[in-house]
Amino acid sequence: MLKINSKRVFSTLILSGLVWMLFSCGAGDRTESSSESTALGPQQTIMVFAAASLSDVISEVIDSFELKYPVQVQTNLASSGTLARQTTQGGEPDLVLLASTKWADYLDSLGYIAEGSKISVARNELVLIAPRNSALEVSLIDSTLDFLSLLGKGRLSIGDPAHVPAGMYAQQALEYFGWYEGIKGRTLPARDARSALMMVEMEEAPLGIVYRTDAEKSTKIKILNAFPDNTHEPIVYVSGLCKDNPTSRAFLEYVKSHTTSSIWTKYGFKTN
Repeated sequence: MLKINSKRVFSTLILSGLVWMLFSCGAGDRTESSSESTALGPQQTIMVFAAASLSDVISEVIDSFELKYPVQVQTNLASSGTLARQTTQGGEPDLVLLASTKWADYLDSLGYIAEGSKISVARNELVLIAPRNSALEVSLIDSTLDFLSLLGKGRLSIGDPAHVPAGMYAQQALEYFGWYEGIKGRTLPARDARSALMMVEMEEAPLGIVYRTDAEKSTKIKILNAFPDNTHEPIVYVSGLCKDNPTSRAFLEYVKSHTTSSIWTKYGFKTN
C-alpha cells in the first residue's frame, strides 16, 4: 500500500497556496499599473512650450509623467513672449506654460487657448543679485536705497522687458521706486531670464534682477535682497491647452496635481 506523508502533503499545500497568493497579488498590481499607463492608448508625443525659467522643474515633471504614461513629452524653452509669438506664427504646441498672465491672456484672446483650460500653476519672486565675490550688501529694498550709486559705473542685467516676463517685472519694480528713467540706458536686456542671470555670473554686470528660483541654483552669484511683492505684478506661471485632447489634458492635470507639488517646491516655486 502507498504510504502518504501527511506532513509533506500539508507543507506542499501551504507552499502552493502562498505561491498562488503572491502571483495573484502581483498580477493585480500589474493589471492596475497597466490599465493606468494604457489609459491614453499607444505611445504618443506632445509638444510643450515652456518658459525658460522652468527648464529644471519641467524636466523633472516630464520624467515623472513619462514613467506613468505612454507619452513622450518634447519641450521648446524660451521667453514667454517668444513662445507666444512662435505660437501665433505657426508653432503648434499642445500646451503652453508661461511665466506671465499677460502672454497667456494674449494667446487666449486670439483663440489659441482651449476654452476653460487656462490655469495658474505656480508663483515666483523677484530678487536683486550680484556676483558672488561682490562687496555689495543691501539690507532692504525700499525708497531709501540709492540704486544709482549701488550700480556705480556698471550696467544692470535684466530680461528684455519687451518679451521676457522677468524683465517686465524688473522694469515695474524699478519704476515703482522711480529708478527706471535714470538707468534704462544702462541695462543689459537679455533674451530670457536665465541669460540675465548668466551675465551676472560672468561678471559682465555688477547687478541683475532675476527670479529667486534661478538665483538660488547658482553658486556664482549672491542674492542681495528680494523686491517687495507690491512693486510689481504677481509672478504667476500660467498653463493652457492649445490642443484639447486626452493626452495634453492628462499632462496639464499632472502638472497641477498633488503628485508634482513637491517637485515645484523642491525648485523654489510656490504652488497655489
